[in-house]
Amino acid sequence: MPISHKFLMVCEKCQAFCCQQVKPPITEKEKKDIINAGFTDHFIKIDEGIYEIQTNKNNSCPYLKDDCSCEIHTIKPILCKVWPVIPRYKNNKRSCIVIKCPLFPYLTEKEIQQAKKEANTIPLSVLAHLWKISPEIKQKYKQFEYKEI
Repeated sequence: MPISHKFLMVCEKCQAFCCQQVKPPITEKEKKDIINAGFTDHFIKIDEGIYEIQTNKNNSCPYLKDDCSCEIHTIKPILCKVWPVIPRYKNNKRSCIVIKCPLFPYLTEKEIQQAKKEANTIPLSVLAHLWKISPEIKQKYKQFEYKEI
């Protein structure tokens, strides 16, 4: 997703809920790209070639800045880039949903479809870990509606 002033204002208003609740699984390449760009290693290995961003003491992404912008925006993981589009893999079939978070009304259909296209490139090995979230976080997500796209 492109960064713009309107998006940042929305994220700031909701306090970047997505960056405070989710620890996205990422590939080893994404991890290396972030570290090679000079950012601190905040990753824990969760499977062969799959890592998770370790949250900070506030339980949020360590790359989330005080103004709710992303410190690693230009190289952030694909799961972060495509938010609020979330890929799924069920019954041997890929699909996507879009979370109707506060950012949703500001996105054009073209932006949503582009995010869906990018989400569908995420390796299945990453998707296998995507939905392994705590019951507390699942409950927090219930505040948002979603739709299949």
